[in-house]
Amino acid sequence: MKRFNILFSFLLLVAVKGTFAQGSNVTISSPDKRLALRVFTINKKLVYSVWSGNVPIIKTSALGLIVDSSDLGNNAQITGAAVLSKVNEDYAVIGNHAMAHNRANEAEIPVTASGQKFSIIVRVYNDGVAIRYTLPAKSKRIDGERTGWTLPDSVTKIAWADFSQSYEGLNYVTPVENIPGGKTIMMPVTFEANGYYVSISEADCENFSDMALVRNGNVLSVDFPFAKKGWEIKSADMQTPLVGNYHEKLASPWRTTLVARSLDELVNSDLLTNLCPPPAIGSDFSWVKPGRALWQWWSIGAPKYEDQKNWYDAAAKLKWEYYLIDDGWRYWRRPGKDQWNLLKEVIDYGKTVGVKSLVWVDSKEFRKAPERKAYLEKIKAIGAVGIKIDFIPDATADIMQWYAQTMQECADLKLLLNFHGSVKPTGLRRTYPNDITREAIRGNEYQMTRYRRVMPPQHDITVPFTRLLAGPADFTSVILNPKELESTKFTWPHEFAQAIVYLSPIIHFADQYQFYLDSPLFDFFQQVPTTWDETKVLPCTSMGDIVAFARRKGDTWWIGVMNGGNEREIKIPLDFLKKKTQAILIYDGATNTSIDRREQSVTKHDVLTIKLRPSGGFVAKM
Repeated sequence: MKRFNILFSFLLLVAVKGTFAQGSNVTISSPDKRLALRVFTINKKLVYSVWSGNVPIIKTSALGLIVDSSDLGNNAQITGAAVLSKVNEDYAVIGNHAMAHNRANEAEIPVTASGQKFSIIVRVYNDGVAIRYTLPAKSKRIDGERTGWTLPDSVTKIAWADFSQSYEGLNYVTPVENIPGGKTIMMPVTFEANGYYVSISEADCENFSDMALVRNGNVLSVDFPFAKKGWEIKSADMQTPLVGNYHEKLASPWRTTLVARSLDELVNSDLLTNLCPPPAIGSDFSWVKPGRALWQWWSIGAPKYEDQKNWYDAAAKLKWEYYLIDDGWRYWRRPGKDQWNLLKEVIDYGKTVGVKSLVWVDSKEFRKAPERKAYLEKIKAIGAVGIKIDFIPDATADIMQWYAQTMQECADLKLLLNFHGSVKPTGLRRTYPNDITREAIRGNEYQMTRYRRVMPPQHDITVPFTRLLAGPADFTSVILNPKELESTKFTWPHEFAQAIVYLSPIIHFADQYQFYLDSPLFDFFQQVPTTWDETKVLPCTSMGDIVAFARRKGDTWWIGVMNGGNEREIKIPLDFLKKKTQAILIYDGATNTSIDRREQSVTKHDVLTIKLRPSGGFVAKM
């Protein structure tokens, strides 16, 4: 696999603040001096804390890996001068905005613990901190990790998700004590305290086992649910390292703490992608194009060969760029033709109406490298532009390496990539922009009558502050079928708002195409973008209650509001507008499957007052 180094603007040695003995410490501040991370020892145990001025963000918390049965957080000492550096770069990003700004102060801190030498690497950004560990020389096995987050005493609410192998658990907003003690919960986890929003996750996880959390009192600690007994650092052939690297040293992923002064800062943070390597020098990802996709499986099940032209034609009428041929094509047969011949015929027809094709596959088709490469080459040869890979095994170190290798091979073949039944993203879409979206979320597959599954309203308004902070999510948004909306009474404006609030550079719309073609929102379906130049979280937003985003593409603003389970009235100031403009406003209708559509002129001085039904919503284009 290709490895890359981040270019730093300068590098120098400085004396570590304090003495090199028990209690010695290193304090690194953010570029704007507001945030500080301190690494130190207490009773020979490695610890850290995070502060914003005098406000505790993370109280004194444990550090350390367990490597070859040695606890590198115990019997520890900072042993020398820290190597300081700065990160200063800008890069294009596909998502909430067009450009990311990567500004941080970094320190590599030499440590000896339990007789082993290694380093703690820390970065401090204006909007968060990150910590990773290099490994001692000749390390053979990761047995566990001690890193924790001791929460401040004043947490008012915390957003978290149930354990799920594929991140498809329910998401909640509760008091801290409502998180089951001693049980695995999934990341990101986001809490509100002391006027800050703080989110815990990881970045650049290429081949460590996936990290989750366990609560013990007021402490959240690292858990490896898919590697309870640890893992070997090298694969069976002893050639492929199963940990990442940092300046040619084997290293853990970054453990991240996003710190925001508002929900707007929280959602707009690029912390995770900032911590990942850029694409390889000379890489060209200009072929990666966002767009909208029709998708058949949710609404009617396995795709039927004889019905495919209708789906492509519908996508063309909607002016959508993609159609996903989902699970079921592998069973197509006709006299003298196998599934591959028929798949090519379908893809070729799509080209005639200007719609590109994405193809589903079960990951068991190519768990090993030779089979994977051959399969991907075959998909490319028949004219598909992307692949959706489903049913992926537990996110062990080996499987995380499989993810990274698959991203690389798809990039080499110029194939878009969508992992389903998968692990959460950790910012590597910066390295591989073709990893354009992935599932790892409880999406609309859990709002389906044929499986008698119902989504609670709070889940919809929580995931923007949990899973979606890790990266784009293929929620398969926007259900319009009245039968499917009967249970929870989600309204049509609520459903369409999913396409605005839930970031997915390729949105796979859930429903049968006729509901979109016949919709009073047909023009919105033709026009809605999937990536944005600017994003604002509107002030009425409250974790677990209501979510409201305003997003700009070019000169056009789109507003999406999704309400929780309680009726409410909200106000939306339009102060982000630059000039008087015509607006199309979509309110909840008399029933949950109708809309109240209005048009009016608006200016930046206007404030919209909106009454929302339970599970209701609002959409606007201006």
